[in-house]
Amino acid sequence: MKNLFTGIICAALLFSLVSCNVTSGTTAANIEGTLSEIFEKIYENAGVEAPATVEITVDDTNKASMLGSGDVKFTEGLASEPMIMTIPHSMVLIRVDKDTDIEATKKLIKDNVDPRKWICVGVDPEQVIVDSIGDLIFLVMSVDAEAYHNSFLKLAE
Repeated sequence: MKNLFTGIICAALLFSLVSCNVTSGTTAANIEGTLSEIFEKIYENAGVEAPATVEITVDDTNKASMLGSGDVKFTEGLASEPMIMTIPHSMVLIRVDKDTDIEATKKLIKDNVDPRKWICVGVDPEQVIVDSIGDLIFLVMSVDAEAYHNSFLKLAE
């Protein structure tokens, strides 16, 4: 009887640990595919009409404007920006090294990114979302940020 009780307690603890990991928005699994392919999936499954966008490689010359800080370290980055800069919409995906402190990197981006980086328009701070799955960090600033964020999170399923 004692072993049965111990087994039930261990199973409950294991279940709670797994549940916490999934609900935090981050998982250990990496999302496969190119950053461009991942953007395509996010747009396809968001359920909102996306503006016409262009993809821009994020590198040392533009990472401060795209991510809010020149101190963000990553191995590759891609942004999806509107073709017409009067539309407040931006999504950025970056892959980081396995040794990167992802939570600190997300905080650095969230604390420094400018939600009014476009000409004459911007989004509310609540419409700026930074999250991650595995080695991939996702930044979205958009009036439809929640829809794009949910689409991003579905990629982990």
